[in-house]
Amino acid sequence: MLKDNTEKKKLSRDEKKKWVVRIVAMVMAVLMILGLGVTAISIILGSRAKAAEPVSVIDTSSLKQSGDVLISVGLSYGSDVSPAATYTSDEGFDVGWQQMNGERRFESLWTLYEEKVTVACDDNLSYSGDSFSIASSERRTDIGAYHLEINCWGYDRDDLEELIGVNRRAALREGLILIPAYINGSYAVRVGSFRSRDEAEDVQSVVEDLFPEHRVSVVSPTSTGVQIVSADTAEILFEFDCGGEVELGLTAREDRNGNTYIHASSGYFYDGVFAFKRSVSGDSDGLMIVNILPIETYVAGVLPYETSNSWPEETMKAFAITVRSFTLTYCGENGKHRNKGFDLCPEVCCQVYRGAGRTNEAVMNAVLGTAGDVLTYHGDIVTAYYSSSVGGVTVNAEDAWEGTKPVPYLKAVETPWEKYMEHENAFWITEVSPSALLDRFRQAGCTNLRGEVESVEIVELAKNSTYIKTLRVTDSYGNEALINTTDGVRTSLTPYVKSANFVVGKGKVAYTEDIVLDAAGTSSAPGKSSVPVPEKEPEPEGPLGIEYSFTDLDEYVVITSESLEKSYFKNSVLLANGDGYTDYFRSEIFAITAENASAFLGEAYDEQYRNDDLIPKRRTETAQREEQEQTAQDSSSGGGNSSGTDTVYKIAYADDSDNFIFVGKGWGHGVGMSQWGAFDLAVRGYTAKQILDAYFYDVDILNYLETNQY
Repeated sequence: MLKDNTEKKKLSRDEKKKWVVRIVAMVMAVLMILGLGVTAISIILGSRAKAAEPVSVIDTSSLKQSGDVLISVGLSYGSDVSPAATYTSDEGFDVGWQQMNGERRFESLWTLYEEKVTVACDDNLSYSGDSFSIASSERRTDIGAYHLEINCWGYDRDDLEELIGVNRRAALREGLILIPAYINGSYAVRVGSFRSRDEAEDVQSVVEDLFPEHRVSVVSPTSTGVQIVSADTAEILFEFDCGGEVELGLTAREDRNGNTYIHASSGYFYDGVFAFKRSVSGDSDGLMIVNILPIETYVAGVLPYETSNSWPEETMKAFAITVRSFTLTYCGENGKHRNKGFDLCPEVCCQVYRGAGRTNEAVMNAVLGTAGDVLTYHGDIVTAYYSSSVGGVTVNAEDAWEGTKPVPYLKAVETPWEKYMEHENAFWITEVSPSALLDRFRQAGCTNLRGEVESVEIVELAKNSTYIKTLRVTDSYGNEALINTTDGVRTSLTPYVKSANFVVGKGKVAYTEDIVLDAAGTSSAPGKSSVPVPEKEPEPEGPLGIEYSFTDLDEYVVITSESLEKSYFKNSVLLANGDGYTDYFRSEIFAITAENASAFLGEAYDEQYRNDDLIPKRRTETAQREEQEQTAQDSSSGGGNSSGTDTVYKIAYADDSDNFIFVGKGWGHGVGMSQWGAFDLAVRGYTAKQILDAYFYDVDILNYLETNQY
């Protein structure tokens, strides 16, 4: 029996060993599976994290040392304000007060080492996820705006840090948080976050016991209070209220390169200081947010968004000078939005500004390579207007905007180098119904129009330009509305037209296309294959058996024995003589007959239609431009050769003959420089200075510190 039992026990041990081996094997298998799962999850999360990483921004700290002018840009204002905004910075933030006017000084008050914070109104707030809103009731309040305030008059930053550090634990034992604050020019400590004054008063005696040597009072929310909270925990980190004398300022702490980038929730990266001012507009109570930064940093934040960070170097340099000039004429006391509390907005109303996200080496080279340079006229910085494209000609400033006096450097100039037919939105055809036009014109202020639009008539063109200065609209009841100024015409017809450089007809309209030719007689644009120029439509024979040309009557004067008449736009005019036909300069063509010769030779010819001193000057300037162009072509190694332009004559038909059809060229107000035209000139070998000279009359390039303004 003993032998049998021993064998049985022996067998049992063997089985145990086998089971141990099996269990170990199973455990190893499970661990391997878990390991693979963890690896897979890590890969997935890693890829997601990589996708969510912020866009790499190059070192732009050198821009801060170039120039001492600070520009303020309103990023959020008016009806666009919201009660909170969230920001990220890898190194944390410096908190301080920001002076909005004068020197625009920023004074640091406190340091926050949190990477992600939310700036919000000091009001009862609801908090859901990452979203903050002003609470509709006490019951829905997550962050209360009533606090107990400990007066710390005369304290400096070190004193405040010591006071908070010594008392923090005791306060936490009572369930209270201590909040550093800067109130009406002095440091303070605020305690707790309560939904009502009653809640705050319930613990006032507790706080008084904690701080027996300080005066403790209950404070209510004000219309000027702002706070900073943790974006992750919603804990209040700092409170600020100086009654609007100065505003809360926030700037990112410097990284190892000296950059201070703030990453906004919009996805854009900004440098400089963010200032926050409480703003009430209608039913909107929120924060006006203003970015204050050095001039060159601002220019670098405009350049890649108004043009492109991959455009030719000379185009970018020309635009850096243009943007800087425009900016310095609209900052400080002359700020375009000074009545709102800042210089410029970040949209096309002023200049498109989106921060440092697209700044690359090319942008840096263009900005630093022209640092401080501005366009000047007799020592004054010029208001250097520009638009996307002009469609072959610019327009005088006084014709574009009502009340604008003639600006000597912003005169109309023909731009035969601009390949507007090949650029986005620079040539367009739009069909619009009479009822849709009525709605649009009424929205634009033509409230006397009652019935569907019956006719749209071009009454007057801008001087030396094809932009429409006066437009007459007539409805089906005979009511008329006149729209004056070229930009008034453009905006009154937005979104149907992109500029005032158009022709219009009902059912159909004749128009021309101008195509820039190279030496081979083809049209080409960078990045596009060469396209053969369409053949020009044959011109009919005239009564004299010779060919003649049709020429648009833009600013021609017709004088008859009865009256003086200015024809602003007709289909065409026949200019024929014994040698064939002759092309004349626009304002030089007159029809003279035996009946009206005396009127033409006498004083009956109205001076407003005559510019004897302008015509030869304009002709001389045109010749100078042609010489400059030829010089640039001869001296540049990379420039293309151009043999001029070819004009194609066409007719556009509406799908519905009752509808109006608009055919236009250019995009924008048309004053000053063309962005795409500057691009075209740079591709052909022009320098930045030559590009600027091509668009602005009699200007010089100076450092702004050498101008009359500085």
